[in-house]
Amino acid sequence: MNNSATTRTITKIALEYNGNDKGTAEMVSSNCLLSSIPEGQYLEMKTVAERNPKVKKWALTGYISQPDEIGRKLKDKEFAEIARKALGKVGVTANNQFRLDIHNSTKQKHIHFIVNRIDISGKCTIKSHDIGKRFGEAVREVCKEKELLTDVEIGIQKKAEMLKNLSEALKTTDNFNDLILIMKERGFEVQLSTNVKDGISGMRIVMEKDKNHQTERIYKAGYKLSEISNQLKISEIKSLFEVKNAIREAGKSAGNWKEFREYLKKKGFSVRIQYDGGFKANQKNEIRDVWINKLDKTTLNQQKSGLFFQKNVGFSLSAINSDFGDLVQLMTGNEEVKHINNYDGHSKSDKTESVIEIAGELLKDLLKPNYVAPDDEKLRKRKRKSR
Repeated sequence: MNNSATTRTITKIALEYNGNDKGTAEMVSSNCLLSSIPEGQYLEMKTVAERNPKVKKWALTGYISQPDEIGRKLKDKEFAEIARKALGKVGVTANNQFRLDIHNSTKQKHIHFIVNRIDISGKCTIKSHDIGKRFGEAVREVCKEKELLTDVEIGIQKKAEMLKNLSEALKTTDNFNDLILIMKERGFEVQLSTNVKDGISGMRIVMEKDKNHQTERIYKAGYKLSEISNQLKISEIKSLFEVKNAIREAGKSAGNWKEFREYLKKKGFSVRIQYDGGFKANQKNEIRDVWINKLDKTTLNQQKSGLFFQKNVGFSLSAINSDFGDLVQLMTGNEEVKHINNYDGHSKSDKTESVIEIAGELLKDLLKPNYVAPDDEKLRKRKRKSR
């Protein structure tokens, strides 16, 4: 349930707006007001407010808006009761003047309120400090009492639905244009933001059913990617697309895992194959997963673990590619597994490969013309010092 509350000085225009709403407004409750028209009610409120000249922002104004699927089920009296109880929790008493109007001209039915912070005895009963936050908490308390979903609970549900659809869409596409189209088919609008330095730098997702053009200036629908999940960043999505495009091209030109790995290595990626139960030579091995990572160590150190990316390991091909099974079958074919350059995170082959790589680096150092063994180097330095 969206809501807002602020203290300010008002004119008669505020009450006229609340009581009109393109001719669809309906006053559902008022208190300590004799007049039935906005202009007369404003004069009454202003007269009472002048009893406490120290308070300049003497009016409390705001609204409560339920999602369409909930708001349309509530009767006007129930909606008004929610508003009155929430206002009571922030200091509104039986001696405060107020007017409540339900507006129906926009997609979401909502209720507007104008309250005089000064009661009829001249006392300011509503503190201005953190009034928006306190009113939001009050609305949530009332909703829980009435077993209605709060704005926080509704937000959690929507974010979960957005993340689920986004993660599924990312498995089937490798660029932002296609992602936007796929998400639109699922009932979501993806809005991208850009800057000169990074290009695409941010994302906002909006449910199509939540879009309300009449209230865009007041309430921006949808959520930023950072609000939807702290595990998925725009940088990870960009890296994901880069990897998926490289995989797609490798799949076109490679006929087996060896060629697949060599192609990606030329593009700056490493490929590691993980087997069920560890790799066993001279027999058929079932592939559990394939991990793709960048060879660039600088980029590797900067990239943090996310929804799809695992630091120091890379992207899981089974997690990012909806055609993982088809690719495994295509690359494996009838080739004997013992001839494939393998990696298994839970097998001895990983240790063997690491030893070979380390030995290769040491061999390179030995073959360098200026190579000096560690012990000889220490001895030479000691001789220099003694001289």
